[in-house]
Amino acid sequence: MKSKIFEGKVMDDIILAAKNHFHHDQEYLDIQVLELRKGIFGLGAYISAKVTLTIDPIEEGKKYLLGLLNDLNLVGDVSVEIQGKNVNYNLMSDNNGFLIGKNGKTLQSFQTMTQQLVNRYSDSPLKVTVDVDFYRKKQLQRLEFLAKKVAKEVRQTKISVKLDSLNAYERRIIHQTLSKWDHIQTVSEGVNPNRYLVIKYKK
Repeated sequence: MKSKIFEGKVMDDIILAAKNHFHHDQEYLDIQVLELRKGIFGLGAYISAKVTLTIDPIEEGKKYLLGLLNDLNLVGDVSVEIQGKNVNYNLMSDNNGFLIGKNGKTLQSFQTMTQQLVNRYSDSPLKVTVDVDFYRKKQLQRLEFLAKKVAKEVRQTKISVKLDSLNAYERRIIHQTLSKWDHIQTVSEGVNPNRYLVIKYKK
């Protein structure tokens, strides 16, 4: 949760500055006084306080996705898995295909918005992944299988293979999968939106 130190003459100064900074009402703020000088007749008065926004960024991400399902009139739920700085949300609904969208574009937009929201409330950057019925996990397994299969053929035949109809995320997965393979090189060629990947034999 995000924190910041504020200074002022009276507590009202601290509260107002914190509300303006965090864009939330006082009920969401935890105020810890660090230094207090009352002064004489108000002169020399000084207060320093650490203010923490008490909103859980990960829980906010889940609430946002549940609200999204509700706005789309879908019945479903959201599960959360936390691994260090990685936060993984998985949605299950009565129309998963709609949430994924063509080539996963709708899902990617949900992930972008959720990541921005979560990191708005986090004191350190979190890597957020949004998935639907483990679509990304299945996609990752499919791409890794494809990459290894084609790479074996290229190593045997020494003939390059062009893989098109892949988005930037899919090309990156294949690059990573084959990055340490002997005698194999992966190169992205062409210009967006018609960029493609080539798996080449390397001596």
